[in-house]
Formats: sequence, C-alpha cells, structure tokens
Amino acid sequence: MNSLVEAEIRDYLTKKLHYHPYDCGTILERMRTLARVAGHQLDEAFRYAGLGAGPEGRIAAAIVDRALGGGGTEVSDYALRAQIRDWLLRNPRRGRL
Repeated sequence: MNSLVEAEIRDYLTKKLHYHPYDCGTILERMRTLARVAGHQLDEAFRYAGLGAGPEGRIAAAIVDRALGGGGTEVSDYALRAQIRDWLLRNPRRGRL
C-alpha cells in the first residue's frame, strides 16, 4: 500500500470525477481487493496491470493510471463510471479511509 498513490486516487475521484468523499472509501477498498487478487498492491506497478488483472481490475488499474497523470488506457469514461456505480451499489459504504 502506497499512501501517496491512494491520496492521488482519492483526489482524482473527488475533484475530477466529483464523487462524494465518503464514497471514495468504498471505491478504494474495492480497488485494494482487486489489486491483491492480481498479485499487486495499490501502487504504481498496478497501473500497468491492465486486463491481466481481470475485467474489474482493468478498470481499477485505469483509475490508478489516470490519477497518476497517465491516460493511455483503453477504458472509456462511460465504462469507468459504470463500474464505479456498480461497486457503490454492491458494497457497503466504508466512509473516509
């Protein structure tokens, strides 16, 4: 776990995608789980995982990539927001982490 990367992700989710700060805890928790399943931590190396992390992991890796200033992913904004909406609906609210 890299706290600087998580802070960048949290800032990206709140300032760029306009999610509520209490929703960011749920999103980050789900992204941590997907990174662990792929054999990574939620850090700079996970941003290059892509489809090797699975369909949901690809979205999580794209969020990390965009939060760290990348943007060269094949994930559309619609797919990204649809997956985040699914995570928020299916997982309990975690609050600010």
